[in-house]
Amino acid sequence: MRLTFLVACLFIVSTCSSQSNDPAHPQGRIVGSVVNDLNEPIGSAILCTSIVRTNSANTSCGQKADKQGHFDINVPLETNRVFAQKADAGYQQQNRPVEQGVRVELTESKPVAEVTVQIGPRPAEIDLSVTDKATGKPIGSFKVRWIRIDDEPAGFVESTKNPVFVPPNVDVLLIVQARGYKRWFYTDLTSPSHPVLNVSSGDQRTVAAELEPD
Repeated sequence: MRLTFLVACLFIVSTCSSQSNDPAHPQGRIVGSVVNDLNEPIGSAILCTSIVRTNSANTSCGQKADKQGHFDINVPLETNRVFAQKADAGYQQQNRPVEQGVRVELTESKPVAEVTVQIGPRPAEIDLSVTDKATGKPIGSFKVRWIRIDDEPAGFVESTKNPVFVPPNVDVLLIVQARGYKRWFYTDLTSPSHPVLNVSSGDQRTVAAELEPD
C-alpha cells in the first residue's frame, strides 16, 4: 500500500513538472509597473497582453497589478505588446489592439521583459448632485453610465459610485438613472445641440442632474 502511494505521488509530480515545462508552449514573463502621465502608480489596473501580427491582434486581459501598480505576469513567449486599463477609474484604452501597448520582445534566451506601462492621462472627476426635479429633494440611490463615443464600437462604464471618473479630452455621454425616474442625459447648456461632456485631465466638476418622475 505504501509503495503504491509513493508511486502515485511520483507520477503526479512528474506529470505536473512535464506540464509546467511543456516545450510546445514556452512561457515568458513581463514585470514592471503601471503609471499615469504624471508617473503616479495605478493600483489594481488590469493588464492586457497581445500577440500582434501584420493586420491582426490576439489580446488577452484579466491579470491585475497590485495595489502599488506593480505586476509580474506569465505570458506566451510570442507576446509582443502589453497595456493596461482601469475603466472604472477613468482609464480606458481606445479600441485599437493592433496599435496600442508597449512593445516587448521575448525569446527563449531572454524570456523576461521589464517595462513601465503608461495607462494614460489622469482622469477628470465628476461630482454628481442628483435631485428630484419636482421636489428638489436629493435622490440617494442612482446609477451612472458614461459612454466614450470616440471608439468603434463605443465603450461604456456603469457605476453606482460618486464621484465618477471619466477619461479626459474626449467626448463622453453622461447618463443618470434611478428607480421611478426617467433617464437623465447630460446637456451642455452653452451648446444644447452637442450633448456631450468633454473635460480636461485632472479637472473637478460638479454636475447637477434633476430627474423627472417616470
